[in-house]
Amino acid sequence: MDMEHQTLTESSQPAELEQRFHDLRHGFRVGFLQLLLQARLRAEVVPVGQICPIPDTPDWFIGFINHRGDVVPVYDLAACLGLEATERSKAWLLLLDEAPHTAAVLLAEPPQGIADPVAVPEGEQQPLPDLLNGVSEQQYQHQNSLWFELDHRAFFAVQKQRFQNSDAGQPSGQ
Repeated sequence: MDMEHQTLTESSQPAELEQRFHDLRHGFRVGFLQLLLQARLRAEVVPVGQICPIPDTPDWFIGFINHRGDVVPVYDLAACLGLEATERSKAWLLLLDEAPHTAAVLLAEPPQGIADPVAVPEGEQQPLPDLLNGVSEQQYQHQNSLWFELDHRAFFAVQKQRFQNSDAGQPSGQ
């Protein structure tokens, strides 16, 4: 009897595995946008703690945190995108990527699980909001909602360029 049970279990296992595994992604809202993290991206959500602000930096750059001994820059994602700044007292930090590339974004609410989002074919995609030009390539559907996949490295490269552009406008000696 045990052998029969074992055989049945083995033969039914692939179907069970197919039903148990999903493409689980994480997404979050920023203003009117629904953003989806890239697949297999290392991400961690932590409460907002001590942030070291840097004087004379743009409002969208919050400062730095010490996370497990690494210095991590923190950006207000909403403010970076030209939306209303995030209220820090109710915010969360979403840390993205592995050291030394880790950076954090301030979010009004923690990300949610998005199971089995469906990629929208290129010819059927909605026009990309101007706010996401250069930082989002793919769109997904999930429960009748459109999600824009955030290319976090492109986003942080844009922020770095914004810093360099703002520094270029500063008189020397400041």
